[in-house]
Amino acid sequence: MELLGDGFQLVGFVVVTATVLASLVSVAIGITVFLCMSNRKIVIIKKGSGSHEFGRESENIPAEARS
Repeated sequence: MELLGDGFQLVGFVVVTATVLASLVSVAIGITVFLCMSNRKIVIIKKGSGSHEFGRESENIPAEARS
């Protein structure tokens, strides 16, 4: 009976692990699709560099999309 119990424990562990990994993958896919569909860009601003100018993001928006 001990062998059967260990088998169920192993199967349970594999099922739980696969479920957790599948949920992480689905969250990553969802975030990627959201960023692509909303056309958002992640901008990392380096501290101390003046190369990023605020207010210039609107240049990338097409004229018909501006309100």
